[in-house]
Amino acid sequence: MEMEMALAETPTTASDEEEMNSLLTAALEEQDARLRAAVSATPREKLVILGSGDMALALAMVMVRAGFQPVVGSRYPDSARQRLKCAAVTVTTLKEALEEGEVVLVAIPAEHHDSLPRHLLAGKIVVDVSNRPPDSPRRPESVAERLQECLPESHVVKAFNTLSAFALQQGDVRGSREVPICSNSTYGRERVSALVKSLGFTPLDCGVLENAREIENIPFRFFPEWKTPCIVAAVLFWVFFLFLFFRRQICPNIEGKEPWDWNRFQPLPLKNGMLAFALSGTVLLLMCYVPGTIAGYLQLQRGTKYAPFPRWLDRWLKARKQMGLLALLTGCAHACMSIFTLMGSGVSQPPDWSQQLYLALGVVLTAVMAILGVASIPSVAATLTWQEFSFLQRYLGWLSVLLVTLHALIKGHRRLLDNRFMCYVIPHETQVIVTLCILVILMKLPLLIPCINSRLMKIRRGYERKSTRLYA
Repeated sequence: MEMEMALAETPTTASDEEEMNSLLTAALEEQDARLRAAVSATPREKLVILGSGDMALALAMVMVRAGFQPVVGSRYPDSARQRLKCAAVTVTTLKEALEEGEVVLVAIPAEHHDSLPRHLLAGKIVVDVSNRPPDSPRRPESVAERLQECLPESHVVKAFNTLSAFALQQGDVRGSREVPICSNSTYGRERVSALVKSLGFTPLDCGVLENAREIENIPFRFFPEWKTPCIVAAVLFWVFFLFLFFRRQICPNIEGKEPWDWNRFQPLPLKNGMLAFALSGTVLLLMCYVPGTIAGYLQLQRGTKYAPFPRWLDRWLKARKQMGLLALLTGCAHACMSIFTLMGSGVSQPPDWSQQLYLALGVVLTAVMAILGVASIPSVAATLTWQEFSFLQRYLGWLSVLLVTLHALIKGHRRLLDNRFMCYVIPHETQVIVTLCILVILMKLPLLIPCINSRLMKIRRGYERKSTRLYA
């Protein structure tokens, strides 16, 4: 206060103002330094960890790095002390450890929860970090719920089970840093949420302890977001492979007047596979941009962006990233197999202009799709602004659609208007894929008309038509 009064009494020249600002800045920095020193000098809370397995030791190391004083309780403290090799961690017996702190992390197998001392854990916050064994029978209740039945006087909280013990020990937690938390005790959830923040993670409040059933299933999920896109990609590949098989091997032998020609089956693995990858990859790429176009028409018709989409469209929109990456994968497979096909054909003369243009478009298309694939990686997307990310996904995405259309059109332009069908019903593959590409482009064109596009952008910025009603 005296310093502020003295500063207020000084003349207010330009040089004096600069000196005043420097003095105030120095005073604030000194005050911040004192506060940081006081915080660092304050002893952190002691946290109790029951168990001496990989997860218990990993959590102890994380707590040491965060400034806590973990106490590890083990049935074999000497063995646990040798494994831990950290002087900042106190290793003792289970009974002595439970006398040290109010928050107890139980990191022992679920089948040993019945042996926990109920009277020593009464009134404490008991954090269950375990998961059910992969080969154990599924039960309707979770491990945390069964632990709460064993410890009715304790505040049982489910947390930390989604983290990897190996990653925690290495100090490099990859993937999501969210820690789902659930408990029937509001006090327990708040205390554990504060602990999670102190350890450098992000708490995710999941409500009551019954929700631990879903949390305990998280480590056992096997690519849930990729299931449907992979099935779609596999179905498309085999549909087109069978289509090409009938178009290139079966029908010519049926319609031909000559004896059955088995030589037509020679290019079956490589050539048919190459074309099947091309056709299925193109359809996957188109499927990335069809749902956004449909969503645009729905928003124009409803006059709002707040009405929920139909469930099938919502799931389709959420699967676009996976479909785009699968389109890149199949496109790369098509490019590699094309190289071997050209090498096997023994082309001695340089390709003509159409073939050169076709190959050049394919290379540019692969490069554009590679940029889109790299930009969708979370670590890369986090470095982009929303405008940059939107520009890449929107404009480069539709550029890839135009490139794949030209790529297919130049490759098979001689067959595009051919009205001769194999077996009277099967068209050429170029006719199929170019038709699909043109239909998708024509679907998008009305949304690019200035008056319609401006209205759609206005709706997506939050404008709502007066007669708007939300659709279920």
